[in-house]
Amino acid sequence: MRWIYLIIPAVLLAAAVPAGDLTLGHFLLHFLTPAMAAVPLYLSIRAYRRAGGRRLLNLAAAFALLFAGQAALSLYMYTGAALYVSDIPLDHLLHFAAFVFFTAALLEGRP
Repeated sequence: MRWIYLIIPAVLLAAAVPAGDLTLGHFLLHFLTPAMAAVPLYLSIRAYRRAGGRRLLNLAAAFALLFAGQAALSLYMYTGAALYVSDIPLDHLLHFAAFVFFTAALLEGRP
């Protein structure tokens, strides 16, 4: 799986290729990020269903919020449609909540 690290330089190289309002790299970044966020979400849900526990539940919730935040950000980048909660963009709020759940998972005393 070491090839996965090659995605980073590929996106950076593609950032030099114009593609409408965004560069190809920017387009790829907002396509690949939610897709990649779905992988730990899937794995964390499987782990929680297999073993249970508050830590794994917090991790699954955190990855779900991270995925939702990335999807909201990508939707905004592609369509220009932004959702707000008061003056806070939805993706910011979802990412903040994800960090709360990640922190809760790390601070949980038992698995």
